[in-house]
Amino acid sequence: MKKCKYCKSDIDKNAKICPNCRKKQNNISKWIIIAVLIIIFVPIIVSMTNEENEEKSRKKDFNQNEIATYKDVEYSITKVEKTQGNNEFVKPKEGYEYVKITIKIENKSNEKISYNALDWKLVDENGVEDNWGTYSGDDDIKLSSGNLDPNGKVEGVLVWEQKIGDNNLKLRFYDNIFDENYTLQFKIN
Repeated sequence: MKKCKYCKSDIDKNAKICPNCRKKQNNISKWIIIAVLIIIFVPIIVSMTNEENEEKSRKKDFNQNEIATYKDVEYSITKVEKTQGNNEFVKPKEGYEYVKITIKIENKSNEKISYNALDWKLVDENGVEDNWGTYSGDDDIKLSSGNLDPNGKVEGVLVWEQKIGDNNLKLRFYDNIFDENYTLQFKIN
């Protein structure tokens, strides 16, 4: 014997219809719902796992002379200059120098992208990560912000003030300002 799923009266264990309430005892709708949920959620979970694995296996650390590609956009450093500046009124503080890094961005994707100087940070030998913003007084074309059409490219300079002789600098790119982990990192020679 078993209980009816609806009226809870005792019925034969092989009964497909309750003799009291006349309702079917097989619950095929439950199995249909489970199957639909599996069909919907398994591909989503597999896709998320694949994206996480791709992110973990993606190269994130580069040397200064390498081209880094992320989401079909190429990032490269075309020039690094350490200088005291060319302006007699604007100079780095005592024991420091300007580190001028020329960054090139080439959009090889099929979509318009945005770029921003605030996506870049320089890390010194002590692990201090600093936003750009130092003005060297030189006539360099500064990297600002804007949009790049497909196959578009932009090149510009960002300047930081760093201790003289710091040879462990790293330039980091963040694709998302809310990320705590950098997207790309270049070791500056």
